[in-house]
Amino acid sequence: MPTVALTGPLGGGKTTVLNLLKKKGASVYDVDKVIHSYYRDKKSSVYREIKKVFPQVITSRGSLLRKKLREVVFNNRRELKKLERIVHPVIMKDLRKWIKNSRGKRKIYVAEVPLLFEKKLHILFDKVVFVYAPKQVILRRVKEKFGLSTPQALSFLSLNQKVKEKIKRSDFVIRNGGSLEDLKAKVDYLWENLLSPKKRGG
Repeated sequence: MPTVALTGPLGGGKTTVLNLLKKKGASVYDVDKVIHSYYRDKKSSVYREIKKVFPQVITSRGSLLRKKLREVVFNNRRELKKLERIVHPVIMKDLRKWIKNSRGKRKIYVAEVPLLFEKKLHILFDKVVFVYAPKQVILRRVKEKFGLSTPQALSFLSLNQKVKEKIKRSDFVIRNGGSLEDLKAKVDYLWENLLSPKKRGG
């Protein structure tokens, strides 16, 4: 069965698509959830490095404040790069292990990977699915989810452009600008025509 990377801009709807595919029987890997587990684990290398580089996001009791960390990196490319240098090597290793364990198994494996092309992680997968939404829809979702002002949201979203280029490099594209029912129909099509084991003779 193929390994599938699910990617796209923040606010595009990747996590919703991932959860819908999970309900259909796919084994899923959520990069954000994995990262958050490292944030909570005070023994992890990710937590220890963040504590050194971003001490202001650690409470007196040692908890890592994710919201404060977001505030630090959202509008500062230099700080964002620092965080990426801490997190991505660990995620790369973990993701490679997950993919290796998926080989030869009769199940669809889908990973949500936000910076797939930027970090050249697409080479690890058999197929790429790109999920996006119209700019105004994404802007509204990001503002609501993270409590950002319009300038803050626009500044952060500018870090993740090149949508047209990424669409061309993907095997399947989902435009998530409508209702949940509309999205479900598109995921059904994706599953039946590109991912379903039955369609692959298995």
